[in-house]
Amino acid sequence: MADNYQPKEQENKPKNRSLTGFIVVIIILIGLIGFITWLYIDQKKTTMVITEELSEEKDSLRTEFIELKTEYDSLKTDNDSLNTQLDSEKERIDNILTELKNVKATNYSKIKELKNELSTLRKIAKSYVRQIDSLNTLNKQLERENKEVKEDLVKTKESKEKLEKEKEDLSKQVTKAKVLRAENIQPIPINKRGKEKAKVDKVNKIKVNFTVDENALAEKGERYFYIRIAAPPDDFILTNSEDNLFEFNNKKIVYSARRKINYDGNETKATIYFDTQGELKPGEYEVYIFADGAQIGESSFTLEESGWLFF
Repeated sequence: MADNYQPKEQENKPKNRSLTGFIVVIIILIGLIGFITWLYIDQKKTTMVITEELSEEKDSLRTEFIELKTEYDSLKTDNDSLNTQLDSEKERIDNILTELKNVKATNYSKIKELKNELSTLRKIAKSYVRQIDSLNTLNKQLERENKEVKEDLVKTKESKEKLEKEKEDLSKQVTKAKVLRAENIQPIPINKRGKEKAKVDKVNKIKVNFTVDENALAEKGERYFYIRIAAPPDDFILTNSEDNLFEFNNKKIVYSARRKINYDGNETKATIYFDTQGELKPGEYEVYIFADGAQIGESSFTLEESGWLFF
């Protein structure tokens, strides 16, 4: 019996070993499948996280480009050349937004490229901000200078107008100061013998005595002095000829009589006679004296009605 038992144990040992090996292999395979499954699930989760992060990054990038476009839109300037450049950059951003819309979130290289583009455009925007600030500062300075120049021009104009007015006023004063003045005017009605008469029928001439005042500014030399005698009742100017005219206030007016007198700037006495040559009327007569185109004095006298007796 002992001999029969020993060979049976030897036959069972190889079978047990094969079964054990098989079981080990199965366990190892199950472990590998589990590990691979875990790796797959973990990788999928990681991929989903990365994809989500990339999608968020794409959306964030799009938002930043839109904000940058808004920043470009806010840049204002009157410089046409700069405006053209700004329009070009805004068009560039619009093209990038269109491109970004079609880019897959997983296209990391393209997203990175667009991020670099965003950085470049931001730097360009900052340079435009500096340029516009400089231009605005320069424009404000030019506006101030222009305002100052205009104010100076206004002040200069006002000063010039003031000087011209002062000059004109001074000229008028000088001109006025040059005008001669007749004082001590004595119109005297006289008869043929040169005697003063008050009765209208006794008067043959009107004698007008006057004194020309001293005037150092007046022009020296000979000039005519004119008298105009206005008779009542309608102030008709007495004259012996319709051709007796002289200029006054840019008009030709009639005079009664005239006389050329040499005036040297000193006080000068003068007399002018008017021959009535006609019938006079009683009443008050006005006498006006003119020289150098200006009225230099006036006076009056009165003639009475004729008397009852004739001499």
